[in-house]
Amino acid sequence: MISCLLVEDQTLVRLGLANLLNLSDEIVVDGQAQHGVEALQQLEHRDFDVVLLDMRMPELDGLGVLTALQKRTCLAPKVLIITTFEDCDVLVEAMALGAKGYVLKSIELEELIDAIKLVVAGGKVLQPALTDYLLQKQIAPQVILTAKELQVLKCLSLGMANKSIAHALSNSEGTIRNHVSNILAKLEVKDRTQAVLKAISNGLV
Repeated sequence: MISCLLVEDQTLVRLGLANLLNLSDEIVVDGQAQHGVEALQQLEHRDFDVVLLDMRMPELDGLGVLTALQKRTCLAPKVLIITTFEDCDVLVEAMALGAKGYVLKSIELEELIDAIKLVVAGGKVLQPALTDYLLQKQIAPQVILTAKELQVLKCLSLGMANKSIAHALSNSEGTIRNHVSNILAKLEVKDRTQAVLKAISNGLV
């Protein structure tokens, strides 16, 4: 049986999803949280196989939860984002922070169950409707950069050297070099010029 923590601030949505998922023979909603702080408190005291995570919540949002989970020394649960089209702008960053996929809240129950099972098994779920929406906005979902990497990338597009970027972003030059290396690897390019050109074509800068 897959143990699930459901994190959603809207009570009716949360209770409705929990009741539907509990009808399954393979999934049990063992925990519910109204916001990120409550979710992290529950994760401190028990283990879950998967976290179904909303993005927009009071006190601590979905990105905050993902950031906190990255800092955990113990094995973190798999995270599946349950979202709306309004949250699309943060999905790329959510994936960079460790989320294993994203689905719309309007998803059919059987599809959601299949998505949860796939994520728990180690796969990734990118619901086509959301992926198409991201592509229409010229954001390539396979190019996953963190907020800091995007800042560095924008500086690169202005022709700034590492030393200037480090000063502008209040980081060490070594840290900026690491960010640049990560950007080149993620964009699958060999140099800064190619990185900037690919970023422009993907609407990242």
